[in-house]
Amino acid sequence: MHFYIQSEKENIELKAQHSLKQYAQKVANSIYRFSNSNEEEFFFPRSNIYKSAIYSVDKRVIFSLFKSKIDLDNLDKLKDDNYYIYPLKDNIFNASYLLVAKNKDYSKLIVNVVAILFVTISLVFLAIFSIIKQSEKPYKELNRYLENFMKDAMHELKTPMGVMLLNLDGLSAKYSDNKMIKRAKSALKNMIVVYEDLEYFVKNHKTKATPQKINLSIFLKKRVEFFSDLLEAKKIEVDCIIKDEIYVKMSKLELSRVIDNTLSNAIKYSKNSTKIKIRLFKKGNKIYLIIKDQGRGIKDTSKIFNRYYRGDKVSGGFGIGLNIVKTICDKEGIEIFVKSKEGVGSRFVYLFKS
Repeated sequence: MHFYIQSEKENIELKAQHSLKQYAQKVANSIYRFSNSNEEEFFFPRSNIYKSAIYSVDKRVIFSLFKSKIDLDNLDKLKDDNYYIYPLKDNIFNASYLLVAKNKDYSKLIVNVVAILFVTISLVFLAIFSIIKQSEKPYKELNRYLENFMKDAMHELKTPMGVMLLNLDGLSAKYSDNKMIKRAKSALKNMIVVYEDLEYFVKNHKTKATPQKINLSIFLKKRVEFFSDLLEAKKIEVDCIIKDEIYVKMSKLELSRVIDNTLSNAIKYSKNSTKIKIRLFKKGNKIYLIIKDQGRGIKDTSKIFNRYYRGDKVSGGFGIGLNIVKTICDKEGIEIFVKSKEGVGSRFVYLFKS
């Protein structure tokens, strides 16, 4: 993956330099044509993609389309841009240098990397299930092998996923209206939820979760914020009423699995431009967490907590998310109530001990 990214970055840089050189030649030709004409007024070429400026032989600015002053001997201000310096021939402006620049754009590379990572993860898990089906080795040996393989795979995937999310956040801040970046972030966050489910599934019997006092009000708001890109991508409105200062005692890892799986399912199975209602309040000695969507609904709610069960084999995942939720709720004494109607939506209610 590292070599692919480096290779693609170099390719993007080369293409950028080529396009800058072509644009510089176009601007230079305009200057030469005007210099050899009898026209009295020169319209300096402008572009929504490129910025440009011309300089005298002693590198003083003659004319510039840059927002700030750019010194040819100190191009630090162009660290976020690709730039090209084009030497000019004799012209009416006595300009010796032409500087052209354009924004660096790695959004396509990041989208490709996310797609490759998604395919890689899919192939890894397909390989795992294929090995399980075809292996003739004793169960214990196979189980040990798969466990180590999964741990290694999880370890190798965690860092690049974190790096990509960080870079996508940076690109999103810079190019806030770029749809490709928003789709990439949405896809990556879906992958993170699946990854965290699989990580919990693998480590559940090996790692003891440490319970702690958690401000559920703040924690829930943060989890909703995490899914903001997915919600925006599907134009789903969130109607949130969360009472302040509501606390529970359990591990953050397990609490996040309960909330993330419920929220991600609500988003995944909701139609575009619908609404998700989230309520958190305390009544008596019980804490109520309610998440209601306007999705396609569930045909048989009695099976949804079974391991590997998928209500929709087209858009469903591995079928372990809600099974993990049920396991955690049973362990922590959290009551679950599910009400759903096909074509109308689903309502999940969690009752925590206060």
